[in-house]
Amino acid sequence: MIKTLFKDVAFGRIARLSYLGHSILLFLLLIAYMLIVVLAVGAGEHIIGGDLQQAQDQLRGMLTLPFLIITGIVMGLLMFAGLNIMAKRIRDIGLPGWWMVLALIVLGMLLSYFVSQQAGSGLHTLIWLLLVLIPGNAVGKQP
Repeated sequence: MIKTLFKDVAFGRIARLSYLGHSILLFLLLIAYMLIVVLAVGAGEHIIGGDLQQAQDQLRGMLTLPFLIITGIVMGLLMFAGLNIMAKRIRDIGLPGWWMVLALIVLGMLLSYFVSQQAGSGLHTLIWLLLVLIPGNAVGKQP
């Protein structure tokens, strides 16, 4: 699993079902991390007796540099793993992996900026569905 998510960056390939499983796993890991952070904040509020002002002060105290660094590392690892499996899946279809990922990111950003945030999210969902549904070697012959 670690090899699929973080290795074979330049030449790896991944099948449809494996892509589906790994992308769902990454989504669940993201949700779990966010849930841990929310539970930690909620537990802190409960411990101090539910005082809103104290909870806000405690939250400001929690958002320190180490917390932000850890969150940045976790989000960076999850984002790299997601982009890596996307590049592998695109390569399995028969297209250049990282170049297509870069083009799709730029297209999504342009749609979000010039059209709407919903258009960018819709493009992301459409791409995910296409990557799950298009069979391997659909565009060209890969060795």
